[in-house]
Amino acid sequence: MNKKFLLFLMAIFIAILYLFSVEKVIGNKLNTLNNSITSTYINMLVSVNESINKYFNQLDYINQLKSDNTRNMQYKILYEKTLSEFTEINKNLQISKNHKMNYQKVRVLSYYKFNDHSKIVLNKTIQIDKISALITYDGFSAGIVLNKENRSIAYLNQHKRCNYTVFIGKDNTPGITSGIQGNGNIVIKFVPIWKNVKIDDEVITSSMDSIFPYGIKVGKVVDVIINENTKNIIVSPYADTLGTRDYYLYTNTNN
Repeated sequence: MNKKFLLFLMAIFIAILYLFSVEKVIGNKLNTLNNSITSTYINMLVSVNESINKYFNQLDYINQLKSDNTRNMQYKILYEKTLSEFTEINKNLQISKNHKMNYQKVRVLSYYKFNDHSKIVLNKTIQIDKISALITYDGFSAGIVLNKENRSIAYLNQHKRCNYTVFIGKDNTPGITSGIQGNGNIVIKFVPIWKNVKIDDEVITSSMDSIFPYGIKVGKVVDVIINENTKNIIVSPYADTLGTRDYYLYTNTNN
């Protein structure tokens, strides 16, 4: 009896030891599994955060590139506009090989008469026997200059005595400026009636009168009036002479 009881106790003891050993093994397994899951979760979280940060960094970089590109395009447009303006000014002031360039800067002293804005007094005197040309700084025809009472008097485009020869359009249709209309447009008279003049044709100085050099821009055609034997051409001028103080004075020295 005692032996049986003793064997029973030993069996229970062995069973308890076995159970504790199994529990420990299971606990170790569970801890290993838990650590693996935790490590995987952390790695996934880190990877997701890195992907998100990378996306937003790329988005910021793309936006920065867009901003830089927009700014560069603005600089490019400004550069091209400025270059075009300088090129146009240089082109407008080119003189044909048949003329010697002789121009100087002049400034307006006053109106010749206070009630007449179409005649102005300049600060430099020209030769008595010469009619000179008045050109704006941006290269457009502004009028003619005569010596009167030993002063240089400029007859601006709007004055009816501001007469100089021009060519109209690609066919170089001739005409003579003859003042302006009430709306400020230049009137060109004595244009041959058989010549075809179109709206938006460009008008330039012809140099046929030895006043202006060839090719100084005057304006663009806005209307054509047909008379009995000639045409009158109405031109919107490029030069804005009202209030302008500084000009170029050109004198043809070939004659």
